[in-house]
Amino acid sequence: MTAPISQTAFRGPGGNLVGGVLARLRLAGRLPLRASCRCLAHWDDPALGQLHFEREVDLGTCGDLAAAMTVARKAVASGHVDAGRDPALRLVPQFVTILDAEHGLVLAGEVQAGQIHWCAPVNSDAEARRVVSEACGLRAMARAATDDGDPASSAALLTRARALEGRLVDPFWRDLAAAAVDHALAA
Repeated sequence: MTAPISQTAFRGPGGNLVGGVLARLRLAGRLPLRASCRCLAHWDDPALGQLHFEREVDLGTCGDLAAAMTVARKAVASGHVDAGRDPALRLVPQFVTILDAEHGLVLAGEVQAGQIHWCAPVNSDAEARRVVSEACGLRAMARAATDDGDPASSAALLTRARALEGRLVDPFWRDLAAAAVDHALAA
């Protein structure tokens, strides 16, 4: 007795070639990847000691995700990112993002003690909706904490919201980003 096999269950060499070429063309349209870091900025000046603000710093562009992750890891390893033209400005890395050429989120991570803790990408659109809902709730609580005069609680809530939003990887990149996070955890 034989089981019927669908004609689409197996593709011949020509089908694999065409599928592979199409996949590479889709990927090529989403490259290069741009790594950036949101930093907490302050000056090494006692008179300006209380002045802190956020600043986005471009870390570079790369041709693949592994290279972008390496660029980001090396840039934040010291705990300070180069401020460029202002040598007295100190930039303390807080959050790293990797975006594709279409500005889709490829991967994001929180910086703690000079290491990047990559956010695990969502697995589905349903999970993405839950994450968005939770992050919006945290941002609302942060606004309430600010209104109540509690900036420390507000900052902590915003950090948690940002980490949740870092899971909202573009669907095109979800599988690759999840594999990259698993590989980074295993290393």
